[in-house]
Amino acid sequence: MKNNYRTEIDYLPINRWPELERPREKLIKKGSEYLSDCELLAIILRTGVGNSKEKFSALDLAKKILTEYGSLKNLLDLSLSEFLIIDGIGKAKASQIIAALELGKRVVSEKNGNNVSFRCSEEVANYYIPLLKDLKKVQFRVLLLDIKNKVIKEVLISVGSLASSVARLATLFFAGRVKAIAHLA
Repeated sequence: MKNNYRTEIDYLPINRWPELERPREKLIKKGSEYLSDCELLAIILRTGVGNSKEKFSALDLAKKILTEYGSLKNLLDLSLSEFLIIDGIGKAKASQIIAALELGKRVVSEKNGNNVSFRCSEEVANYYIPLLKDLKKVQFRVLLLDIKNKVIKEVLISVGSLASSVARLATLFFAGRVKAIAHLA
Protein backbone atom coordinates (compact mmCIF):
# COMPACT_ATOMS: atom_id res chain seq x y z
CA MET A 1 0.00 0.00 0.00
CA LYS A 2 1.39 3.37 -1.02
CA ASN A 3 1.95 5.98 1.68
CA ASN A 4 -0.21 9.08 0.98
CA TYR A 5 1.84 11.29 3.26
CA ARG A 6 4.91 13.41 2.65
CA THR A 7 8.16 11.70 1.80
CA GLU A 8 11.45 12.52 3.45
CA ILE A 9 12.35 14.67 0.43
CA ASP A 10 9.34 17.00 0.65
CA TYR A 11 8.80 16.81 4.43
CA LEU A 12 8.82 20.20 6.14
CA PRO A 13 8.42 20.23 9.94
CA ILE A 14 5.69 22.48 11.33
CA ASN A 15 8.22 24.72 13.09
CA ARG A 16 9.46 25.76 9.64
CA TRP A 17 5.98 26.65 8.33
CA PRO A 18 4.81 30.29 8.15
CA GLU A 19 3.81 31.29 11.68
CA LEU A 20 0.07 31.74 11.05
CA GLU A 21 -0.12 28.32 9.38
CA ARG A 22 1.11 26.52 12.51
CA PRO A 23 -1.85 25.18 14.53
CA ARG A 24 -0.61 26.30 17.97
CA GLU A 25 0.29 29.82 16.83
CA LYS A 26 -2.98 30.08 14.89
CA LEU A 27 -4.89 29.20 18.06
CA ILE A 28 -2.99 31.82 20.07
CA LYS A 29 -3.47 34.58 17.48
CA LYS A 30 -7.01 33.85 16.25
CA GLY A 31 -8.68 31.55 18.81
CA SER A 32 -9.60 27.87 18.91
CA GLU A 33 -12.80 28.35 16.91
CA TYR A 34 -10.70 29.12 13.79
CA LEU A 35 -8.96 25.73 13.84
CA SER A 36 -10.12 22.58 12.08
CA ASP A 37 -10.55 19.29 13.94
CA CYS A 38 -7.23 18.16 12.42
CA GLU A 39 -5.42 21.24 13.71
CA LEU A 40 -6.88 20.85 17.22
CA LEU A 41 -5.94 17.17 17.28
CA ALA A 42 -2.42 18.05 16.04
CA ILE A 43 -1.97 20.39 19.02
CA ILE A 44 -2.90 17.55 21.38
CA LEU A 45 -0.52 15.17 19.57
CA ARG A 46 2.30 17.77 19.80
CA THR A 47 4.71 15.90 17.50
CA GLY A 48 4.56 13.82 14.37
CA VAL A 49 6.66 10.84 13.42
CA GLY A 50 10.28 11.19 12.41
CA ASN A 51 11.74 7.71 12.18
CA SER A 52 13.98 6.31 9.45
CA LYS A 53 11.05 4.81 7.50
CA GLU A 54 8.81 7.86 7.26
CA LYS A 55 8.49 11.41 8.46
CA PHE A 56 5.27 13.31 8.92
CA SER A 57 4.09 16.18 11.09
CA ALA A 58 1.56 16.16 13.92
CA LEU A 59 -0.93 17.67 11.46
CA ASP A 60 -0.32 14.81 9.00
CA LEU A 61 -0.80 12.30 11.83
CA ALA A 62 -4.06 14.01 12.88
CA LYS A 63 -5.31 13.90 9.27
CA LYS A 64 -4.40 10.23 9.07
CA ILE A 65 -6.34 9.44 12.27
CA LEU A 66 -9.43 11.44 11.28
CA THR A 67 -9.41 10.00 7.77
CA GLU A 68 -9.24 6.49 9.16
CA TYR A 69 -11.95 6.97 11.82
CA GLY A 70 -14.13 9.60 10.12
CA SER A 71 -14.61 12.06 12.99
CA LEU A 72 -13.61 13.05 16.49
CA LYS A 73 -16.83 11.47 17.78
CA ASN A 74 -15.70 8.07 16.50
CA LEU A 75 -12.50 8.39 18.52
CA LEU A 76 -14.58 8.30 21.71
CA ASP A 77 -15.20 4.59 21.14
CA LEU A 78 -11.50 3.65 20.92
CA SER A 79 -9.69 2.01 23.81
CA LEU A 80 -6.02 2.52 24.59
CA SER A 81 -5.12 -0.71 22.80
CA GLU A 82 -7.09 0.39 19.71
CA PHE A 83 -5.20 3.70 19.61
CA LEU A 84 -1.90 1.83 19.88
CA ILE A 85 -2.47 -0.02 16.60
CA ILE A 86 -2.45 3.29 14.70
CA ASP A 87 0.97 3.92 13.12
CA GLY A 88 2.61 6.87 14.85
CA ILE A 89 0.59 6.55 18.07
CA GLY A 90 2.30 5.28 21.19
CA LYS A 91 1.15 5.19 24.81
CA ALA A 92 1.88 8.89 25.40
CA LYS A 93 -0.04 10.16 22.37
CA ALA A 94 -2.91 7.72 22.98
CA SER A 95 -3.13 8.88 26.60
CA GLN A 96 -3.14 12.54 25.52
CA ILE A 97 -6.02 11.96 23.08
CA ILE A 98 -8.05 9.89 25.56
CA ALA A 99 -7.54 12.51 28.29
CA ALA A 100 -8.59 15.37 25.97
CA LEU A 101 -11.73 13.50 24.88
CA GLU A 102 -12.61 12.70 28.49
CA LEU A 103 -12.21 16.36 29.47
CA GLY A 104 -14.55 17.27 26.61
CA LYS A 105 -17.17 14.79 27.84
CA ARG A 106 -16.93 16.16 31.38
CA VAL A 107 -17.31 19.76 30.21
CA VAL A 108 -20.43 18.84 28.26
CA SER A 109 -21.82 17.03 31.30
CA GLU A 110 -21.19 19.98 33.61
CA LYS A 111 -22.75 22.39 31.13
CA ASN A 112 -25.79 20.17 30.57
CA GLY A 113 -26.14 19.31 34.24
CA ASN A 114 -26.15 22.96 35.34
CA ASN A 115 -23.14 22.36 37.60
CA VAL A 116 -24.48 19.54 39.75
CA SER A 117 -27.91 20.89 40.57
CA PHE A 118 -30.90 19.46 38.74
CA ARG A 119 -34.42 20.70 38.09
CA CYS A 120 -35.75 17.61 36.30
CA SER A 121 -34.86 14.11 35.20
CA GLU A 122 -33.95 15.40 31.73
CA GLU A 123 -31.10 17.45 33.26
CA VAL A 124 -29.86 14.35 35.09
CA ALA A 125 -29.86 12.46 31.77
CA ASN A 126 -28.09 15.33 29.97
CA TYR A 127 -25.42 15.34 32.66
CA TYR A 128 -24.78 11.59 32.69
CA ILE A 129 -25.26 10.52 29.06
CA PRO A 130 -21.93 11.98 27.83
CA LEU A 131 -20.13 10.43 30.81
CA LEU A 132 -21.65 6.97 30.67
CA LYS A 133 -22.69 6.26 27.06
CA ASP A 134 -19.30 4.99 25.85
CA LEU A 135 -18.44 2.83 28.84
CA LYS A 136 -17.62 -0.79 28.10
CA LYS A 137 -19.37 -2.00 31.28
CA VAL A 138 -22.72 -1.17 32.89
CA GLN A 139 -22.52 0.99 36.00
CA PHE A 140 -25.13 1.30 38.73
CA ARG A 141 -24.86 4.72 40.37
CA VAL A 142 -26.92 6.41 43.07
CA LEU A 143 -27.23 10.15 43.01
CA LEU A 144 -27.91 11.66 46.44
CA LEU A 145 -29.66 15.05 46.31
CA ASP A 146 -30.63 17.57 48.95
CA ILE A 147 -34.10 19.16 49.22
CA LYS A 148 -33.17 21.66 46.46
CA ASN A 149 -31.95 18.88 44.12
CA LYS A 150 -28.33 19.84 44.55
CA VAL A 151 -25.95 16.88 44.47
CA ILE A 152 -24.72 15.86 47.89
CA LYS A 153 -22.84 12.82 46.70
CA GLU A 154 -22.66 10.38 43.82
CA VAL A 155 -22.08 6.75 44.78
CA LEU A 156 -20.90 4.05 42.37
CA ILE A 157 -22.74 0.97 43.62
CA SER A 158 -21.48 -1.62 41.16
CA VAL A 159 -19.87 -2.22 37.78
CA GLY A 160 -21.15 -5.12 35.74
CA SER A 161 -20.86 -6.74 32.35
CA LEU A 162 -22.09 -5.30 29.06
CA ALA A 163 -25.60 -6.62 29.83
CA SER A 164 -26.14 -6.08 33.56
CA SER A 165 -24.89 -4.80 36.87
CA VAL A 166 -25.79 -6.46 40.17
CA ALA A 167 -26.38 -4.32 43.25
CA ARG A 168 -26.67 -5.66 46.78
CA LEU A 169 -29.60 -4.29 48.78
CA ALA A 170 -27.31 -3.61 51.75
CA THR A 171 -25.16 -1.37 49.55
CA LEU A 172 -28.22 0.66 48.55
CA PHE A 173 -29.26 1.10 52.18
CA PHE A 174 -25.73 2.22 53.03
CA ALA A 175 -25.88 4.82 50.24
CA GLY A 176 -29.21 6.07 51.66
CA ARG A 177 -27.68 6.25 55.14
CA VAL A 178 -24.80 8.33 53.76
CA LYS A 179 -27.41 10.74 52.37
CA ALA A 180 -29.14 11.03 55.73
CA ILE A 181 -25.85 11.70 57.54
CA ALA A 182 -24.73 14.23 54.91
CA HIS A 183 -28.13 15.96 55.09
CA LEU A 184 -27.89 16.34 58.87
CA ALA A 185 -24.38 17.77 58.73
